[in-house]
Amino acid sequence: MPRTATSAPAISGIAMIAAGVMFTLYPLIRGFGSEEGRAGAEMFAALSWMAAHLCAMVGSVLIAVALRFLPSAGSALELTAWLAASFLLPYYGAEAYGLNALGHWARDNANYDALQIADGFRYAPVPMITFGIGWILLAAVGIALIVQAARDRGGPAMNRLGAAISGFGLTVFLPVFFVPGVLRIAHGIVLAVGLIIWGVAVLIGNQPTSRLRGKTADEADPSRRYRQSSSLP
Repeated sequence: MPRTATSAPAISGIAMIAAGVMFTLYPLIRGFGSEEGRAGAEMFAALSWMAAHLCAMVGSVLIAVALRFLPSAGSALELTAWLAASFLLPYYGAEAYGLNALGHWARDNANYDALQIADGFRYAPVPMITFGIGWILLAAVGIALIVQAARDRGGPAMNRLGAAISGFGLTVFLPVFFVPGVLRIAHGIVLAVGLIIWGVAVLIGNQPTSRLRGKTADEADPSRRYRQSSSLP
């Protein structure tokens, strides 16, 4: 579907709002605590662990979808978002499915030393590099959004505010991995606020155009009816 389609901004706005929900749920339901012993096995084996990382995966894809259907987004920005998601998804898949299966096995067999396997793919060079590239690319998207919001001084304030907050949240995502869980939850909420504000602004901005297109020429221009009624026969 081309960006110029009537429904494109609506899809973009809905995708932004949905991404905000996903990025809120990700740290909120993930769980933070010891990743060793029985406690670590229980956390990895929990359904909430898998669901949280699925939310992160869906959220990263929804960012790219939102930019795909946002008329003002350039193709380079959209491509960067898709590349970011492509680099992030394999690592998140391992976290969601691999660690969940590992947690189940360690818990059921009371073999908690097996949890050390997690470090084998979490901190191995290739997974770390690809994961880092993904977040750097997403940070590049965030910086671009902040710059665009700063330059678009004549644009709707709500739209600019949402884009700026969203851009900030995406830019600092990588360093946020190294802060305590409560701060990661706070970051998810801030990013969600930005995306929801931005999404609502896009939806609101699209409504007048949609209503106008559905009106007749007389309804869209009341003065036209007056000119016609006052015309001499």
